[in-house]
Amino acid sequence: MKTIFNRFKPTSLKVKWALAAGSAIFLAFSLFSFFQYHAISKWMIDEEENNFGRVLDEITVFFKQRGPNILLQDIYDSRDLMKQIAEKDQTIRILDRQGNQVLEIRGENDSAFYVSFQPVREKSVLLLESEGKQMLIGRSPIRSSQFNGYVEMIQPLNRYENIMQNLFWMMTITGILALLISAVIGYSMARSFVRPLNSLSETMRSIERKGFHERVEIVKAHDEISELSQIFNKMMSQIEKSFEQQQQFVEDASHELRTPIQVLEGHLALLNRWGKKDPTILEESLQVSLEELERVKRLISELLELSRADREKFDFQNAQAHAQNVVDKVIRDFQFLHQEHEFSCLDELDHEASVFILPRHLEQILIILLDNAVKYSEKHSKIEVKLMEHEGEVVIEVKDEGIGIPNEDLPKIFDRFYRVDKARSRENGGYGLGLAIASKLIQKYDGEITALRNQPVGTIIQISLKSS
Repeated sequence: MKTIFNRFKPTSLKVKWALAAGSAIFLAFSLFSFFQYHAISKWMIDEEENNFGRVLDEITVFFKQRGPNILLQDIYDSRDLMKQIAEKDQTIRILDRQGNQVLEIRGENDSAFYVSFQPVREKSVLLLESEGKQMLIGRSPIRSSQFNGYVEMIQPLNRYENIMQNLFWMMTITGILALLISAVIGYSMARSFVRPLNSLSETMRSIERKGFHERVEIVKAHDEISELSQIFNKMMSQIEKSFEQQQQFVEDASHELRTPIQVLEGHLALLNRWGKKDPTILEESLQVSLEELERVKRLISELLELSRADREKFDFQNAQAHAQNVVDKVIRDFQFLHQEHEFSCLDELDHEASVFILPRHLEQILIILLDNAVKYSEKHSKIEVKLMEHEGEVVIEVKDEGIGIPNEDLPKIFDRFYRVDKARSRENGGYGLGLAIASKLIQKYDGEITALRNQPVGTIIQISLKSS
């Protein structure tokens, strides 16, 4: 049974949507029709009972008005009047005290219904079912000195049953039509709504075949699907950029590792041939090999640091650092290590500012920036660190008087392995990973890092962090 159900289970979103919309509308219509049907039934029964009771009252009042001395002849003489009073399908009987019929008046419908006699002391109206038909039975006593008996009225609810039967079929047919129409409209609307999803699905298949450059066509519908398409395009742009960066990263890492490995290979081959017995060649080759190994270790260390910045889960709850204290500590350390440069700190903050970042990460970023400033600046040049506040954020600016960066290279210096002057960078021992690490750390705290040209020479690196 489950297999059969799964086989016929709709898989298309359009079909599911149409069935859901049709079922919901049909269910709502069915509930509304159910309550409406019973409300109309109750109202019509009440109306029938009121009309029926009014006719019974008129006959009773008629006999009361004839006085206390009613004779059988008076009852016979009232035949024409009761015919006028009797409505269609109504049967009026006059019965004596023993229940014997004295007079019977039938309406336009010639059919008559008989029920067992029951004496009553006052007016009584009952709703009964006989021979599969509902009917109203009304009885009222007639009291006089000459004749005591009863008025009995019988009215089958033919009109009520016809109306309710027609109403039932009308509601049923209307419900089926509503189900079909809602299903068709729901399917049409679903096709329109699902079209962007189909486009999204096709784009995903195309991406699977061709690559990350495909994008979804944005439909300006201002709804969730349009928003989903925009988010998908942004996500694909980020994935494509990340994939390209990863590809570039692997290529650059391979390139950076190839040079020291080739140097090591060359010197080891030299030692293997004739350097074992030549102390000069042996010492020189060993020295060069150690230097290259140190460079490889430094490169691997920076790669691990960059990978850690990508994967590390930051303790944002305790991310708070006093900017002035961290800056003063880093500057003191650099003043001690690089006495050939002049370091200064310009604090333009009106108060002791705290920034949204862990102190060790802020210190790591400042060390990277000051280390670059030292590497690419001449001796006895000035390196200035400036603290200021802008639009609720703390801005830390590192300014040097070094070789500077061309305008076209400024947006690229935060990419991995990017170096403006590769030859000079290699001499200074840089791999182009420091600024990438700093940028990654700042992004984790929703901060910004930008590079500007210093006038007349040098570079300015600005980092903006939220105040905490």
